[in-house]
Amino acid sequence: MESTTRNHTSQVLDQEIGNHQVKENFKIYLLNPLSNGLAGFAAFFSLILLTKLFGYFLGTYDVFNLEINDVIYSLTGFVFGAGAKFFEFFGKED
Repeated sequence: MESTTRNHTSQVLDQEIGNHQVKENFKIYLLNPLSNGLAGFAAFFSLILLTKLFGYFLGTYDVFNLEINDVIYSLTGFVFGAGAKFFEFFGKED
């Protein structure tokens, strides 16, 4: 009876530790790179937006408009931000 209870308890603890590890890995390897990617996207998009806005106010552009290419260019910021955080994990030594 005692060994059955001990085995059941160790299985439950293993499952809880496994679930915690999955959540921690999800956070480290997916959420952190995505949040850095969104920050990179926002930085590039803000830079493009401000550049076009100042160009419009200075008279360089007749019309202020944002195009789909501006969003595509901002995706490079997402790739740089997410990629930098993702590749940071490969450089860590345990």
